[in-house]
Amino acid sequence: MIKPAGRYLLFLIITLVATAPACGAEPWQLDYLPIQDVKPGMKGFAKTVFAAETVESFGVEVVDVVRGFYPQQDIFIVRLSGEQAERNGVVSGMSGSPVYLNGKLAGALALRFGDFQKEPIAGVMPIEAMIRTRDFESDRPEKSVAPVRMGAVYLNAILMSSTDSLWQRVLAARTPPPQNSFSVKHIDSPLLLSGFSSQVISALQPCLTGTGLVPVAGGSTLDAASVPTGALQPGDAVSQVFISGDLGMEMTGTVTAVDRDRVLAFGHPIFNIGPTQMPMARTHILATIPSLMGSNKLGKSVEIVGTFRQDRLSGLYGELGTMPQWIPVDIFVQLPAGEKRFHLNMASDPAFANLMPFFLRSAVFQTLVSSKMGADPSTIRLRYDIHFAGGDSLHLQDFISYEERLGFMGAGSELAEAADVVAISTGAIMVNDFVTPAITSLTVRAEIEPGERLTRIQDIRQDHVKVEPGDSLRLVFVLRQSDGEEMKFSQSIRLPQYLQARNLIVVAGGAAALTLLDVQSNPDKYRPRSFSQLCRILSGRRRANHLYVQIRESAPGIAVKGEAMPSLPPSILGVMSGKGSERSLHDRILREWSIETPCEVAGLKRITVKIEQPRKQKRTPDNSLSITPTFEW
Repeated sequence: MIKPAGRYLLFLIITLVATAPACGAEPWQLDYLPIQDVKPGMKGFAKTVFAAETVESFGVEVVDVVRGFYPQQDIFIVRLSGEQAERNGVVSGMSGSPVYLNGKLAGALALRFGDFQKEPIAGVMPIEAMIRTRDFESDRPEKSVAPVRMGAVYLNAILMSSTDSLWQRVLAARTPPPQNSFSVKHIDSPLLLSGFSSQVISALQPCLTGTGLVPVAGGSTLDAASVPTGALQPGDAVSQVFISGDLGMEMTGTVTAVDRDRVLAFGHPIFNIGPTQMPMARTHILATIPSLMGSNKLGKSVEIVGTFRQDRLSGLYGELGTMPQWIPVDIFVQLPAGEKRFHLNMASDPAFANLMPFFLRSAVFQTLVSSKMGADPSTIRLRYDIHFAGGDSLHLQDFISYEERLGFMGAGSELAEAADVVAISTGAIMVNDFVTPAITSLTVRAEIEPGERLTRIQDIRQDHVKVEPGDSLRLVFVLRQSDGEEMKFSQSIRLPQYLQARNLIVVAGGAAALTLLDVQSNPDKYRPRSFSQLCRILSGRRRANHLYVQIRESAPGIAVKGEAMPSLPPSILGVMSGKGSERSLHDRILREWSIETPCEVAGLKRITVKIEQPRKQKRTPDNSLSITPTFEW
């Protein structure tokens, strides 16, 4: 029999176990007001930073409580008062500002009601909902992954040089559609850009429309290895950092609550991405810029103080002292006047793997713009290395020249394309369906030469209308530059003695055009089935300053998982067709080679060469198709 004292002790132990948070997490020590106790007419105050690092208070009055704003989730609406609030209204960067009623923490500013507000009215996320973001740490996966796997999108874009609307698609995959000017929406967060020119900021604007991110000049050049020296307090400005170093990209909000090393902020999601490990930085507000279209905070991060661990519907949860992971990025830009070097740090978070290439692309573009310092046409020889844990590296090369585009002056088009190559290649590596080694660093080398070097294939000429097996055929490839000057390459091709084909097809073109032709005829050829094959596809990508030539013959067959099986007998074709993994082929490639040129090559041409078959063919073991290159300028 258990004595009374023992029964009391047992009851106490059971009670403590039953009420203890999961995974041993300590309960929050916050004095807060539950949403059910919030009533219209209640008055209180909120806190935020309008300038420097000084937390200022302003008045709030509860307008009403909105039941079921989200399923089983209420919010309440407040009217702001005070000199700063009445002058600036609901400011971008005010997300997360703590709201106090009856001296207790009630929630965080999170929502605004349309643009051109005549009164500063905002929606408040209750603090109970924000506290629950910490609960998701109890079942946090060992390794975060991108919620939407866009590796195939990146791979297709890099193979076929197709970047139209790519970045809008990347961002749209994790953001809601644009809202009209009068809808209820999250308070925008300034995307602070340090070291970015107005040209680059303007170019980013269309991509960010509807994301809740407002690009503004500001940010900082944080030292990613700095040791934090200061803590955060409710009302402080705080940023989630994407890029640091010689350039800065970060988005800013406000701290709602701090309990020991735990931080709640923003009051709404950034990308609603779930578990994260993004850098958290204490921020200095340079100024608050009033505007009828929506005021903004301009700021710069001071130091990394921890890591954001959860990005949820009701806000962000972070931990002080937990240092984030970075990927060092070194960029070397060689100009006739000398070399410029840049060092960046890119946040390393698998959950953001879809999105980080966009921020990398923006930063690389800015380094090229800053180095060149002009919009005159130029040509870029690009080398790009991705280094992996274990010592392996992926080496990529490209050649990009200025191209004037319809409706666009073309200024900087070659710089943007070079930045795309770097970012899209990185995206294909960061987001795929295979076990991928960790990226330890990135190295970009761009050699910028003045002048446009763009040419387009105009014609393929042959010296004989008809040829026989064993004959030599001379082909002339005519390319024309934008200034009208022609460039010619000739190739002498000796046909095999034993050749049954009645026609040969000669295809010549630039890298992008020929790859597109390959993808259309055999798309599985560029669908990797392993990480090593993905690397081979990327490293073997055709180069833009090469003229590629293919000799093809008609040979009906099929491709199974990308492997061509031409010239199959009809009986075999009938058996293998309809299995679901094959694709019909109409010809096969006998030989492909390339000719390096001093220009970027565009376009594609083809001709058919008729083969005059003799009545009797002499069989010979020498059936190769040999090529003797000669050049004419």
